[in-house]
Amino acid sequence: MNSLEDFLANVHKLGFSVIDYNGIKVPYLLVENVQFENIMSKSYGKPNLIDTNLNIYDDGRHVFVNLNINFFNADLEFDFLLYANETIDFFRFLSTAGMLGIAPHESKSSNIFFVQLPKKDQAEKAFELIKSKLN
Repeated sequence: MNSLEDFLANVHKLGFSVIDYNGIKVPYLLVENVQFENIMSKSYGKPNLIDTNLNIYDDGRHVFVNLNINFFNADLEFDFLLYANETIDFFRFLSTAGMLGIAPHESKSSNIFFVQLPKKDQAEKAFELIKSKLN
């Protein structure tokens, strides 16, 4: 991506929501139903080794974060580009919960696949960095 327009064109369009999980607000990304079913079918009932990385890009005014989720045992990898200027709450909840959810965006069920972040402290540092770049 070479321009602000490129970044904006590639932002995750389905958005996110937040669920209260045992008194903790956990953010979850909304994904295509097919993508969610693929995650569930390849990982349900199996041991999962999942890594998450946050890559932050900014131009001094606009902050974008690429959230990479790699399911090593299921041979799945996803990248979600979020516009942090408009999704700062997502990163705040991610840093406090240390968990991330993934859910189908067009479903009447409340299925959410939860991922425990392997490095919660990295999410906390990322949130602080994002906040500092937005000020």
